[in-house]
Parts: sequence; structure tokens; C-alpha cells
Amino acid sequence: MSAATQQVGAMPAPPGVALDFSGTQTDLQHRTIVINSVLITLSSIFLFLRLYTRAFIVRTVGIDDYIITLSWIGCISWFAVCVLDFKYGFGKHLWNVSPFDLIPYARLLIGVAVLYVWIPALTKFSLLVLYHRVNTGKVIRFLIYAVGILVFGYSLAITIVFVGPCNPVTHSNAQCLKSLNLFMSVINIVTDFLVICLPLPMLHALQLPTKQKIMLGCVFSLGSAVTIISIVRIVYVYQLIGDPDATYQEAAACIFSTVEINVGVICGCLVVLKPFIQRYLPYVLSFTSKNRSRSGSHTFGFMSKGDKKTGGKCYELESIDPETGEVAEEQKAGKDGVKVLAKGRSMMVEITTEYDVTAERDSKRVFEDGDSTEEIISEQGLGGRARF
Repeated sequence: MSAATQQVGAMPAPPGVALDFSGTQTDLQHRTIVINSVLITLSSIFLFLRLYTRAFIVRTVGIDDYIITLSWIGCISWFAVCVLDFKYGFGKHLWNVSPFDLIPYARLLIGVAVLYVWIPALTKFSLLVLYHRVNTGKVIRFLIYAVGILVFGYSLAITIVFVGPCNPVTHSNAQCLKSLNLFMSVINIVTDFLVICLPLPMLHALQLPTKQKIMLGCVFSLGSAVTIISIVRIVYVYQLIGDPDATYQEAAACIFSTVEINVGVICGCLVVLKPFIQRYLPYVLSFTSKNRSRSGSHTFGFMSKGDKKTGGKCYELESIDPETGEVAEEQKAGKDGVKVLAKGRSMMVEITTEYDVTAERDSKRVFEDGDSTEEIISEQGLGGRARF
């Protein structure tokens, strides 16, 4: 008999399904490697661009840059722990996992869970620190503190529960893990929504060209994509509640978690990349420069040599002779006006059309294409002027 037929899985295989203890990589494990590799590469590129922009273009590196870097390191650590757990059944069907592998599997699963708690939290902290730096308004800062405390509080609480009462190594209550996982997904969605909504009052108050508004909208739409991914993940997490094949379903749910955490880092980096785009990809912002506003009032003459224009049309006018008070007997239209003849005396009536156009502009600062999103928000709203 072969070694594979002598081994027993952690759960019985479905009827007609052969056991596989060969150690070959499953399709789900392969997808996990590919998706993580692609997304980590993308998040690494955007993090590099962010740090380059902050260090060499803006020449200001803030706490939020260090925090988002920690989040990126967490993404790499997440990938590494997932791959290490392949050996013990992560991404395999439970009937192909040896019962002796469940303890090391559970230990590494704790690492996966804790990383998933804190990676999105760090990304949110990075954005909250940015919001705090560019806005001095008391109301918005109060909300920033409130959301930050909420994120830290539930992240710490979930970590404590996961390594304590719901520890998969010391406790065999699978329902506790599934319920905690579901709660974690829901609270992540709620706080994602709060972090996305926080800058909306600031953006609403900005005087921006249409292109800049579109670009900012795209950035924050990407943030909402993270929330959508989290919602889709709940579907897979919900399957864990009734599916005993935990080693496979948890890995399937982690595919969406991988997308969620890496796209979160990418979104956090995009917020500060506008100076980089202006320097190296100026054509992206080119058409806004053609329609820039200017502050103040301006008067424009339609004629190059003055504000008056002699009309090309002539009109027959009745003229009253100043001496007799009688209407002129003869009127002749001339090229430059109307020549009125009245009893031997002549007078010229010149018709002119004068254009005087005054354009009033808001006295607020006009933002250039090269201004960063941070500069725009910091300058215009924000000192508490953003309204709810």
C-alpha cells in the first residue's frame, strides 16, 4: 500500500474523492502566490513613488509615511506567513491535511489573523495622520481622534480575543473563530467607510479645476473599492460558519484579504503623488492649465487700440436745428456716421459702440497643477472652514 493510502485526513473525504498527501501545490495555493506577488509588486512601486515624492520633491517626510511603510511591511509578512502555512494545510482541503499538522497550522493562522487586523489599521492611521496635519478645524480633528481611537480599540480587542479565548491552539471552539472573523470583517467595512467620508467636507469646500476634482474623486473611489472588496470577503467568511473545510475556505477568504490590504496601501500612497505626476507626467494634468482661473477683477477691451469701436452701420437720424428748433430737411448717411444738413450748416453724428466687460473672481488662492493634494486641502479648508 502506498503512503498516501495509509494516511488519514483531518476529516473524511467526500464520496468518490481520492486523498492527496503528495505535497504538490494546490490550485488555490498557486493563486495565492500569484495574486500576492502581483499586488505586493504594485504596492511596492506606489510606496517607492510616495517616499520619493515626499523625500525629494516635497522634501517633507511625515509620520504618515512611516506608518504606511509599516503597513507595506505587514503585507509582505502576511504573504510570507501564508506561504509558510502551505506546508501545514493552508489552501488544502481538510481531508488532505494530516491531523498532526493542525497544531502548527493553527499557530501560523494566529499570525495571519493578527496581521490582517493591524495592516488595515496602520493604513487607516496613515490617512488619519495626514488628515490631522492638513486640517486644524476642531470638529474634524475631534472626528479624526474618535475614528483613530475606534480603530485602535477594536484592533487591540480582536488581537487579545484571538490569542486568548479564541486561540485555535489551546481552544477547539471553531465557532468562536468564525464569529470573530465575521465581526472583524464588518468592523473593517464600517471604519473604511468612516475614513473615506472624513475628507469629504474638506473636498466639498475646495475651489478646484474640473480635472483636479476628477482626480481626487478617483483616488477616493479607489478607497471605496477597498470597502467593496471587504464586503465581497464577507461572503466567503460567511461560508466558514457552516463549512467544516476550514483550511481551504480560510485560504480562499485570504485571497480577498490580500487584495484588500494591498489596495489599501496603494490608495494611501496615491493621495500624495500629485507633485510626482506634475514633474514627470505633466501631460496628465495638461488640459487644466489651459483653463486656469485668476483671482481679482479684470476689464477687457474688445478692440486692440481701445475700448471704443466705431460702428460699421449707419442710421438715419432726425436732427433738430439748434437755432430754429426745426427738424432738419435732409439727412445723408456717411461711412463713418450720419451727416445731417440743416439750412447750410452741417454737423456730423458719429455712432460708436463701447464695450466694457468686467469679470469678478473669487479672491481665494488659485491652485496650480503642481500643488499636491495635501497643499490644496491644507490651504483651502481647511483650518476649520470645511462645513458639514
